[in-house]
Amino acid sequence: MKQLLHAVQELDADILAFIEKGVAPRDADAFNLLALRVFKLQFHHIPVYRGYCERRGRIPDSIASWEDIPALFTDAFKEADLSLLPEAAVRTFMTSGTTSPGERGRIHYDEAGLSLMDATIRIAASDMLFPDGMQAAVLVIAPPPDMAPHMIMSYGMDRLRQYFGLPHSGFFIGENGFDIPAFIAALGRCEAEGAPAAVCGGTAGLVNFFNYCHDRGLRWHLPPGSRCLDAGGFKAGRRQPGRDAFLVCCENVLGIDRNLCVNLLGMTETASQFYDNTLQQHWQGLHGPTVKISPAWTRTIAVDPDTLEPLPRGETGLLRYFDLANRGHICAIQTDDLGRSVDGGFEILGRARDDQTRGCSLTIDEMTRNMGSC
Repeated sequence: MKQLLHAVQELDADILAFIEKGVAPRDADAFNLLALRVFKLQFHHIPVYRGYCERRGRIPDSIASWEDIPALFTDAFKEADLSLLPEAAVRTFMTSGTTSPGERGRIHYDEAGLSLMDATIRIAASDMLFPDGMQAAVLVIAPPPDMAPHMIMSYGMDRLRQYFGLPHSGFFIGENGFDIPAFIAALGRCEAEGAPAAVCGGTAGLVNFFNYCHDRGLRWHLPPGSRCLDAGGFKAGRRQPGRDAFLVCCENVLGIDRNLCVNLLGMTETASQFYDNTLQQHWQGLHGPTVKISPAWTRTIAVDPDTLEPLPRGETGLLRYFDLANRGHICAIQTDDLGRSVDGGFEILGRARDDQTRGCSLTIDEMTRNMGSC
């Protein structure tokens, strides 16, 4: 155990240094070496994963590229403890379990692993959400971490509040549901005082709020520099706007320029987050297509749904994520998200199983659904 802890400390220091270089740098060789080191530790110290790799003939001595690291489907976290240091866990996040409430994946973090995730949140948001260095009133349509300790969205949004938030930042879902009067008052305060706001929440929860405001004729003109961060996506099977209509709502209801509205992909199974490049491009004066960005310490590829082999750029398949910050719980994650690699990043096109809905965005939808027509 002492030898393992020493190896983990050395690896964490190197991963953290790599993350601190920022979202953009692309040192392929350094990433590959770090990924292989993470894989070697996880192979030797997570028995369930080791057995899976051995059955596939993939062991540390047999591979030379991060692309050959065996990926586990997200459902595996519902079946087994996949932690590198389970006895050192200080925080556990759970998948939403909205489709099968009794089957929730559990992802454990030790203290150092949590610090790696904190670094990914801070560095990615600095580049993708606050590239101008602005501080804002971070207004979150989600429960605070003390109310939802197992919801990774709440944890991440609280870190954004700590890193970038003005003093009157806060969360607006409590024990009695969405505190609409307090949220409306917070928007009004930002408007009156000229303090920029960062309105954050699950996509579906924001849609519910926009519908509530539309029904009542409520509108704001938030100060210049205000921005919107929506996490997740739309709930299948209910009337929802497309992305363009959602951005129109951001402009018409909140007075936030659509170029300052960013969608975030976050998963309980990955320590890192994947932002749209919208706000970053706007800040840089660029006008390219909107894509999701894989930070330098991650990689995203599409694989064939039948063979699970990597697909060429532009071809649609199942998205697979490699995340160095997942040191504590499997660095290669296979999803049933449909998408493709494109120039500059990747695109998400839907779900392979249309009857299921994803994560925290749906949870926030349920918490805000009683506000009015949707």
